[in-house]
Amino acid sequence: MRHVKPHKWADAYAGRIDDAERDLMNEHAEACAACATQRERVTRASDTFPAIRTQSAPDLSWDSVRARVHWSVSTERRAKIRARPVVPPRVWFAVGAVALAGAAVGVGFAMSHHEVAEPVAVAPPVVAPAVVPLPVAAGLVGLVSRTSGDVTIDGARGELFARKLGAGTKLATADGHVDIQFGDASAFALGPRSSLELRRFDDQAIELAVEGTIDVEVAPRAPGQRFLVIAGDRTIEVRGTQFRVSHDGAGTFVSCRHGLVAVRDGHGTLEIGAAKRVEVHPGHAVGDEHVVAMSGDELGVLARATPLALPGWASDAAISAPLEITAVNHRAVRVDGIELGAAPLQLRVMPGRHTVDIADPAGRYRRAGWVDVSAAHAARLDIPAEVTPSAAIGERRHQLKAGIDHKRLDRCVRAIAKQGLAPGYVQIELAVDAAGNVGFLNSIDTDLDGVTASCVLEVLRDVRFAPGAAATWRERIEP
Repeated sequence: MRHVKPHKWADAYAGRIDDAERDLMNEHAEACAACATQRERVTRASDTFPAIRTQSAPDLSWDSVRARVHWSVSTERRAKIRARPVVPPRVWFAVGAVALAGAAVGVGFAMSHHEVAEPVAVAPPVVAPAVVPLPVAAGLVGLVSRTSGDVTIDGARGELFARKLGAGTKLATADGHVDIQFGDASAFALGPRSSLELRRFDDQAIELAVEGTIDVEVAPRAPGQRFLVIAGDRTIEVRGTQFRVSHDGAGTFVSCRHGLVAVRDGHGTLEIGAAKRVEVHPGHAVGDEHVVAMSGDELGVLARATPLALPGWASDAAISAPLEITAVNHRAVRVDGIELGAAPLQLRVMPGRHTVDIADPAGRYRRAGWVDVSAAHAARLDIPAEVTPSAAIGERRHQLKAGIDHKRLDRCVRAIAKQGLAPGYVQIELAVDAAGNVGFLNSIDTDLDGVTASCVLEVLRDVRFAPGAAATWRERIEP
């Protein structure tokens, strides 16, 4: 018998040769040392197949994606090679040996003086990650919430409450003061003789460039959002806090009531914590200055300077309206229990009835009146001077009662009278000068509904007075 080719031994091991032919091959190998050696080598290599078939990827101590891809791809290629049909015996014996033994593992062996190498795994092509476009910044809207004195927005003085502030807006004050709200619990106030530019104003960053004094209260920012106040060559950055920045020729002064702010320039950064302040003088680097604690009086001033922010913030100016409060002299006022500073002033309020209190010389608040405000329509309340007892009050009171049009007054309360309800009352305060002109007529208190009370007030405002002594007094009217 001629020498047995190596692929025949692999076929015999795999059971693809009948018993008679396998017996003849074994008999020949017993007498032929070369064929016996080939049989042993093919059998030894084939014995490793079951173990390799179930073996997992090696647990490498080094984190290499390339090595794991090499192992995975190589294993898949071996599985495909094992699944191929058996090569016919006529094919050169080296090719058959590669198909059956060499493709499964990296264990190569020479057959008829030929070396069969392990298949080389080719890493898949590297795919560049898709370019994700950056989110587009959405512009913010700021609305005037309070103003007093001389204030301009982009050079204009009128209709301040109708303006929607955005990037590029410029504000300036002479002897005035203005508060701007731009979100829930987020607002800033520009002090007297100051200017401000909204260099950037969107949901990713706010940059305010100030000359003068600005008070800021800002709610915690979302991740990635920035809030900067630029004062000359110094920048103050916050995440959520109340603080004040004053910047002029004397330097930059930063006070923090609560939270944390960072003051930086081209030389370094200084952090200012709660109830702390720092003064950075001209020509000095931020890192050369020292943070000091604020006194109780300084904290009180900062607390009273908190910018005004309406509850239930909405950027639509049409659903709120300005309320103007006037006064003969500067008197502290309170609206719905909130102290707002000295009148005259204007503030933004939501529709409904609002009560106004005034402070007497001793600082005690008392009711000055109430006012009904409708959406998008301005309202006004005049606060009188301090009431001085006068002998003319009796005469003016008599003129008031005699001048009331009682038929009109009856029509005002007819609807509630038909329901069997008591007419109720309206308490007013009014001032009449020597010429008989009404300086103001405010409603102090009432138990009537808004429509009925407004009707009664219109009747009272139409009363005419004759010349005589000036008088200011309060009157209770029961229709």
